[in-house]
Amino acid sequence: MADSNNKRFFSLSDITGRIQAILQPHIGKLFWVKAEISSAREKGGSFYCDLVESEEGGKIIAQMRCTIWSRDLDNIKRQFKEYDLDLKLDNGTAVGFQCSLQFHPQFGLSLKAVGADPAFALGELELKKKEILNRLTKEGLLEPNKHLTVPMLPQRIGLITSKGSAACNDILKTFSSSGFGFSIFLADSTVQGLQAERSVLNALNAMEKFNLDLVVIARGGGSKTDLFYLDNEAIARRIAGFKYPVWTGIGHETDISILDHVANRYFKTPTAVAEDIVARFVEMKRHLQESQNRFRSTWSYRFDRDRVWLDDTKTGIVQGTRKLLDSTRGYLLGYATTLSSKVQNRLTEEKSRIAVSRKVIATAPISQVKRANERLKERTGRFTTSYKRQITGNQKDLLNLKSRFQPERFILRIRQEKECLWDWRDRFIQRFNSKLHLQEQQVRHLSRRFRLETIVAHIGNEKTKLANKAATLRAVDPATSLKRGFSLVYTAGGDLVKSISQVNSADTLKTEIGDGQIISTVNKTERK
Repeated sequence: MADSNNKRFFSLSDITGRIQAILQPHIGKLFWVKAEISSAREKGGSFYCDLVESEEGGKIIAQMRCTIWSRDLDNIKRQFKEYDLDLKLDNGTAVGFQCSLQFHPQFGLSLKAVGADPAFALGELELKKKEILNRLTKEGLLEPNKHLTVPMLPQRIGLITSKGSAACNDILKTFSSSGFGFSIFLADSTVQGLQAERSVLNALNAMEKFNLDLVVIARGGGSKTDLFYLDNEAIARRIAGFKYPVWTGIGHETDISILDHVANRYFKTPTAVAEDIVARFVEMKRHLQESQNRFRSTWSYRFDRDRVWLDDTKTGIVQGTRKLLDSTRGYLLGYATTLSSKVQNRLTEEKSRIAVSRKVIATAPISQVKRANERLKERTGRFTTSYKRQITGNQKDLLNLKSRFQPERFILRIRQEKECLWDWRDRFIQRFNSKLHLQEQQVRHLSRRFRLETIVAHIGNEKTKLANKAATLRAVDPATSLKRGFSLVYTAGGDLVKSISQVNSADTLKTEIGDGQIISTVNKTERK
């Protein structure tokens, strides 16, 4: 066993001090760290965790404590909100943190995170997709193609896809097996890779030259990375200004591409696009068949009913006409007999009336002249009597009027009315002068109340009162007392100390004096 006297021992503080001296030049420098979160917990607004790196088998090959203080955590969350993302810090989450080294002799080496990269959390491609979508949304380009009307039965369909691909074959097979007549205009286009943008744009330009009902952009399944070739801003803008409705069928069940957002409609798979179009024809065919069946049944029922009605009407016309002729003939014969007898009776009556009228005409003029002379004499006497009576009455009325309307009485009445008018004028002038005198008195009273000297004196008195109140407030202000040598003592919670019972040993007190504050710790308290 070696002799302990030959060994050199170092204190633990010497070792931690040496480590701190070595790390001191690197403390505070910022660098980016890629790791996974473990032992995550949030306390007091700050976030504490371990950053770990694992092998493919799950074995941890590196681990270090990490802290995100509350202020830095708020800044990181705010940065993620600008990208329309929520910051999720859970166990197993891969993160890219901007960190600096921290070393404490008691707590050891750790990392302090001050930032996080949203592009790392979402992925560069996903972040680019969200930026494009935000620009298109602000410019209002997500809705124009959706407002285009799709025909109920689109037959002339433009198809943009890779010729011979599974997507192309599935769509053409669905159309051909449906049994309906479609006109397909196929544009062979690359839908993934670096040439996808130029190829799809050329296909769209070519489709505008035809008279189409609908344009379909389709591609089959693939990796998520392949999908981002169709998250293209130039293609999206072209679809937004396209004159035909555009449907998309991109083979990704969970993801929605940029083209899906700007298209008229989008489907999960290319086959779903073709099936939706075929379903429109199937539904229309079913509707037509049902309408045909309803029309046939209705027509048969109406035809049978109207045929029975026509047969009945034909029989009724034949029989009814015969009966009508027989009854009409009997009626006319009876009417003719009656008319002949009435004519004979009327002729006999008229002959008798004419004989009587001849006798009357011979004697009537003489008797009428006599009666007329008698009526004339009678009316002449009545007129003479009435006229004399009216003249006598008019003379009496004229005498009465003359006695009533004497000139002296009119003149007296006019003088009385004139005196009444002058009396009314005098009373009106007297009332007007009294009101005018009263208003002059009120004006003189108001002028005495609101003289300039009175107002200035009142303002001076109010200023003196305000100055006295200000002096009183300054005298009772705690700051004035502090300047005279007094002090205020507060507990750690900010409460004013008024009794020794509020203070215990080892409490922290804050003493406020005139020019600052004193922070102290209580060693002992003594009660009077």
